[in-house]
Amino acid sequence: MRVKYLSSFLLILVICISCHRSAFMSEADVLKFSYNPATDTIRKEKKEIRGVWLTTVNNSDWPKTKGNIKAQKKELIRLLDMCKELHINTVILQIRPTADAFHPSSLEPWSYYLTGEQGKNPGYDPLKFAIEEVHKRGMDFHAWLNPYRIGWDSIPLAKNHIAVRYPSWVVKFKRNQYFNPGIPDVRQHLNNVVHEIVSNYEVDAIHFDDYFYPFGSKVEDPFVFNDSLAYQQYGNGKDITTWRTDNVNTMVQEVYNTIKSTKKEVLFGISPAGRRENSIALYADPFTWLENKWIDYLVPQVYWEFGHPVADFGRLADFWDENTFGISMIIGIPAYRFKNPSTPAFASPEQIGRQIQYTRLKNNLQGHFYFRTESLANPELKAYLKPLYPYPSLVPDLRQSSKPLSYPPAVKISGRKISWPKASETIKYAVYVMERDTMGGSSFTAHCTDITTKRKYKGDKGKSYFVTAVGVGNNESIPSKVITIR
Repeated sequence: MRVKYLSSFLLILVICISCHRSAFMSEADVLKFSYNPATDTIRKEKKEIRGVWLTTVNNSDWPKTKGNIKAQKKELIRLLDMCKELHINTVILQIRPTADAFHPSSLEPWSYYLTGEQGKNPGYDPLKFAIEEVHKRGMDFHAWLNPYRIGWDSIPLAKNHIAVRYPSWVVKFKRNQYFNPGIPDVRQHLNNVVHEIVSNYEVDAIHFDDYFYPFGSKVEDPFVFNDSLAYQQYGNGKDITTWRTDNVNTMVQEVYNTIKSTKKEVLFGISPAGRRENSIALYADPFTWLENKWIDYLVPQVYWEFGHPVADFGRLADFWDENTFGISMIIGIPAYRFKNPSTPAFASPEQIGRQIQYTRLKNNLQGHFYFRTESLANPELKAYLKPLYPYPSLVPDLRQSSKPLSYPPAVKISGRKISWPKASETIKYAVYVMERDTMGGSSFTAHCTDITTKRKYKGDKGKSYFVTAVGVGNNESIPSKVITIR
């Protein structure tokens, strides 16, 4: 009888253990033993662009040290490593802050901000170095140019500066010097500069900010910005507002055409003021660029808080979400306002966090750019942002036209190491880790866990992975087969 009861007890115990086995198994073990490619489905996490403006004017972000190659490289690597740690995927480096250059140029002098003397050779090619370091980390590189700004009239210009060679192109306004947007030769020079950069460097995009006609030039007396001679010569009977607006629009169209005729895969993006009204005050109406498809992406600088009486963040984000005209739309977020005494709404990082989460809820917003890079180094803000970016993300296809690459990587496994051979037309690879959406369910979410130019990855035991090849424009291949590390 005792043997009979003992046998019954053991049978019941085995049944209970079997019934509740999955409840005691880790998610990794369930994934390891249950994934079935014939029946289970995989959903990839939504991509978003996460960019940072890396400012060089006034040496705000970089370089802090002038005339020292080793120090400048070390400083830049520190900033890029921080970006990689935060899962930033796009760096927008200012390479033409005052109609000068961060690369050897036949058109413009070396930048003042590299050595403290405009025209002085820094001894290396900062643009080439920056592009290599950004791409090495799996991030995209956008070359940021100011189209018209020459800079403070107190900073001596190099003898070969175009403003010195052609002083009639220059308008002095409020102690600053600007190129006159109404002169066709000014536009041609800018296009030549863009062509030189796109031809010689592997940039992913050309980027302009919100510096067009200077703020304050659209007043009752329009010729406080003294372009009257150009207006008389080139105005063709237009009123001054129409003429100046057309000058900016023509420049944007011409630059877009220059980029696409040089390398069609290179993007063109502009970051206007966050309120359309403010941008129009600079004779720059982004709706014209959007409607005519003269840009690939737009980044309105929405640098205000929720509840602002004139420029509420949520209202402006809604406005741009509803007015994309089919062009990729990104929101500019003011990290520089964090802990700034003049902006108490940004005393806590929650304001920025709320802005990020709000943009993620919008159907047509592709992500956000932060101004500026050094602001993200604040320990409190950095710690707050990390949980908001638990995984890396590929940049979405901002051109919205790329086709998938033809073939997925042929992955193989050895222990915990996943590797794959080089895939054609590929510039980097994305590694995804799979997580079950519900215990016992048949659907999985694939999170990007690494974006790399290498062809190997060390995974965790019990996890399943797949790899995609990524080409120019962030067009992605179909996934490789799923590999589980046992």
